[in-house]
Amino acid sequence: MSNLIAEAHWRVHWRLTESAGIMIYLADYRGRRVLWEASLPYVTVDHQRETLELRDDPGEVHGPWWVPLGTRTLQGPVRVQSFRGGIELSAAFAAGPYHYTQLWRFHDDGRLCPWLTIYGPGVHDQHTYHPHWRFDFDLDGARHDRIERFEGTRWQRVEREGWFPYSGEADEQGNVWRQVDARSGAAINLRPHTWDDAEVFAIRYHDGEWAPYSPRSAAGEQTFPSAYVGDEPLDGDDVTLWYVAHVHFDQSFPYTAGPWIKVQGMD
Repeated sequence: MSNLIAEAHWRVHWRLTESAGIMIYLADYRGRRVLWEASLPYVTVDHQRETLELRDDPGEVHGPWWVPLGTRTLQGPVRVQSFRGGIELSAAFAAGPYHYTQLWRFHDDGRLCPWLTIYGPGVHDQHTYHPHWRFDFDLDGARHDRIERFEGTRWQRVEREGWFPYSGEADEQGNVWRQVDARSGAAINLRPHTWDDAEVFAIRYHDGEWAPYSPRSAAGEQTFPSAYVGDEPLDGDDVTLWYVAHVHFDQSFPYTAGPWIKVQGMD
């Protein structure tokens, strides 16, 4: 099977990774570069209890646990199939009782849907799932971008690295975060899935700060992507965005998490 998708105004390369699911890279829409690379580095799982006495707290026995999605957990082939108005790239993964289906959906109107469906016998009412997506958007090139967040009834510029949870505010289309190319005005808009309880980390790009194999460098250390967040300026530089969903045990399963992404200004 070819690792190039060229359909629905998109031209996208993809590959199956060892632990970060299906990675897409060098993605163009209508002949213009949108994305350098995107992947699903981690899906961590917490075991939640309604009550917990301090003396009974066993530390990290209740998680987070980490399940790598990749070559070792793949169930069946990677599939590429067309649908009305677009094309879909998908794969199923299983690790013990935990089952996942990863989707990349490319629509001819500029929408990009990186989703993960969570299901299987391992799902129960005291688990919280945390899928982590990493996006390196390159709108017409890696530089000259700015990050904005919808807050206080308007779009506001994010000047420095940080963590930006969804507060419930969104623009008329439901968008909460966006990356804008200052020269062309083209933008990438991110809208959280309905019940994701989502957050975004905006981090200045540095060589070597790719998604590590494990979500934590050592026991007790800060997890990624939080470990990468500093106080560096973002304006005009190359930025990576991490979208982290928190799927709580009160959701209905199977549950599909992940953002809605829309390319704007590239028609």
